[in-house]
Amino acid sequence: MGRDPLQFGKATLEKEDRLSLESEFGYVRNSGKEFPGRLMLMVVSAVPCESCISPRFGVICGRKFSTRAVDRNRARRLLRESFRLIKRKVKPCHILFIARRSIFGKGLHVVQKEMMYLMEKSGVWIKE
Repeated sequence: MGRDPLQFGKATLEKEDRLSLESEFGYVRNSGKEFPGRLMLMVVSAVPCESCISPRFGVICGRKFSTRAVDRNRARRLLRESFRLIKRKVKPCHILFIARRSIFGKGLHVVQKEMMYLMEKSGVWIKE
């Protein structure tokens, strides 16, 4: 893979691609299956409605992660950008990413590589 992140198709994030309501986050946390990684914890749950055709995701990075807002925002941006670049290869589902402290100092390509590994492990990655 090298040091450059991969991109599949047109990579944009729409407002509809994000989990935004507290009830949506709660649904994924309660009904989803957890897949732990070194840099993040990924929680995947089935889509509650049949009309959803694209994956939706959310990022959790609270004060327990770091007391500095700069560090929390950096972790959120890394996770969001990694998902944005690879979302075309993900089956419709709800995904929640919870950042771990080991993400400090890591580059985009490292985060994206682990994200793709966890998605393959969970079965939501589209293989072609």
